[in-house]
Amino acid sequence: MTVPKGKLIPIGGSEAKGQEATDASSELRQPTFFESGILAEFLAEVKGPGSRIEIIPAASEVPEEMGKAYLDAFHNLGCKNVHVLYIDSLKEADSPDNLRRIDKADGVLFTGGNQTTLIDKLLDSQLIRNIQQRYQYDDFVIAGTSAGAAAMPRLAIKEGKSSESLIKGMVETEKGLSLLPGAIIDTHFMQRSRLPRLTEALLRNPGLLGIGLCVDTGVVITQGNVLRAIGSGGVFIVNADDVLDTNYHDIRELTPVYVNKLHITILANGASYYLNERIFTKTDETVIQS
Repeated sequence: MTVPKGKLIPIGGSEAKGQEATDASSELRQPTFFESGILAEFLAEVKGPGSRIEIIPAASEVPEEMGKAYLDAFHNLGCKNVHVLYIDSLKEADSPDNLRRIDKADGVLFTGGNQTTLIDKLLDSQLIRNIQQRYQYDDFVIAGTSAGAAAMPRLAIKEGKSSESLIKGMVETEKGLSLLPGAIIDTHFMQRSRLPRLTEALLRNPGLLGIGLCVDTGVVITQGNVLRAIGSGGVFIVNADDVLDTNYHDIRELTPVYVNKLHITILANGASYYLNERIFTKTDETVIQS
């Protein structure tokens, strides 16, 4: 398989504080929450403030408000050549103008919202195929926050209730955007107690690696393999390859699950991970092949 020339930056998302907050306001907190760190890191991985960036708020229920928030955030970082690409249907995704804009961009950022909504609008589009091609063969950067991150892998978590216990049947998955074939991503990871649902997704789909991203935290993935933690929180690498004992495949749904030898590695700034080799390393010791 060809090593991708581009980079992926999945981000764990943000969440509003207080019971009065709505889902929409939670989404709109993301740009300001990341402004001083994550978005600046994204620009550094592209071509700096001179980059041409396309924001894609297709996952959001409030795309205009979301788009404006990101425009303001990037402008505050000195990036003026940033645009919002509004997509409300598969047909709209493949308009000639949208395809030209992707061809001209240095990077794209998928906002938060609902990953199923994003996948439904883009999965079979020429636009996503063009984005996949640019990631594979160009120095092209794809970021996604919250839903935009969860949609990146070949398999995405569609639904899944958080629970204090691991209960069989709480997770539903769907085909994702196939930018990261060997992993599955969950976001708002510790804030929304999502270890049980990510673990079930791995038990249902052997061979995948779980990446749990906390808020204001992301990873830069180079060559489709080398993962570097960024941001202010933690990244949980969940590996079910060596599970010795589990009742998962023998029990009825809605029954508690036991698991022996689930392996968890926690990354933060200064730590990296080789996805294919399942190896932890300090970032300053990580080797990137040119």
